[in-house]
Amino acid sequence: MKVDKIDDAELSKVLNRLGEAAVNPEAWRDIMDDICKAVGASAALLLQSDIRTPDVPRTASIADATELYFRNNWHLRDPRAKAFPRMMAGEVVTDLDVMTLEQIRADPMYNELLFPSGFRWFAGIGFWADSAAWALTIQRTGREGAFEAADKQLLAQLAPRLTETATLATVVGRTALTAMTDVLDRVRQPALILNREGMVLRTNAAAETDSTTRSASGSGASSFATSMR
Repeated sequence: MKVDKIDDAELSKVLNRLGEAAVNPEAWRDIMDDICKAVGASAALLLQSDIRTPDVPRTASIADATELYFRNNWHLRDPRAKAFPRMMAGEVVTDLDVMTLEQIRADPMYNELLFPSGFRWFAGIGFWADSAAWALTIQRTGREGAFEAADKQLLAQLAPRLTETATLATVVGRTALTAMTDVLDRVRQPALILNREGMVLRTNAAAETDSTTRSASGSGASSFATSMR
C-alpha cells in the first residue's frame, strides 16, 4: 500500500536547483536524491537510449543493483526499454503502461534483479541533451507503491527542465573543451575534439597545420584528442 505522496512544493524546489547540474555534473546525484525525497521514491538513475554503460549517473541507493544490471546484461533485455519512444514523445511512463501485473510477476528481470534489490515500481521521464535521448528513471519499493495518474502529471513538469539543464550542460562542456583546444593552440600543440562515435567536431589551428604538413610528407598526424559525450 502506498504511504508516500509527491510533495509538489519540494518538487518545485528541486526544479529550481536543476541549473546547478548544468555547470557541475557532480550535482546530479544530490539532485536525484532530492527528487526521490520529493516524490516518495527510493532511487533514481539516468539512462541514455542508445548507449548503456555502467557509469550512468545514479543515487547511491541503487548502485549495487545498477552494477548487477550491467554485469548480467539486463540492459540488453530490459522489458521497460520499449517505453523509450513514448518517454521521448513527452509521456511519463510506468511499469503498468508497458506490462500487465501478470507479466511483471513472471518477468525474469523483476524476479532476479528488481525484487531482490527491494525495487518494484518505476516511472520514466524522457528528456534531451542536445540530440541525445535520455531518461530519468525513478524507482519505488513495494511499500512506496506504484506511480498513479496524478503522480505522472506532477512528474511531467520535470521533462522540459531536464532538457534545458542537460542541453545547457552539453553546451557548457563543449565550450570548456573549445577553450582547452584554444589554450593548446597558443602553445602550438595540435588538438582535436571528438564525439563518442570518434567523429571530429573541432580542430585547432595547430592541428590543421600539423595535419597539412604531415600529409604533404606522407606520414599521419599525431595529435592530442579528447572526447565529449
